[in-house]
Amino acid sequence: AQHFQAAEGGLEKVARSYTKFGLNLQPNGDISFMEWAPCAKSMSIFGDFNKWNRNEFSAKRNEFGCFCITLKPNEDGTPRIKHLGKYKI
Repeated sequence: AQHFQAAEGGLEKVARSYTKFGLNLQPNGDISFMEWAPCAKSMSIFGDFNKWNRNEFSAKRNEFGCFCITLKPNEDGTPRIKHLGKYKI
């Protein structure tokens, strides 16, 4: 428990990591994505929403081996990835 407190801010924060990792719709319509992949050299997200263009949305790697990206909403305010839309990481 002390390790979780020191590294992550407590066991409760670790248990709620689902709010940070994966795809998450934000109140402003952004979609945030975070994935822990410490051995990966790169990561991108693509799918129906961008005509399967692998190079359009590349995630940035942080010092902990997590890849992060924020997808801004469409011009009309709807999320870029639609509910049940197909995508790959």
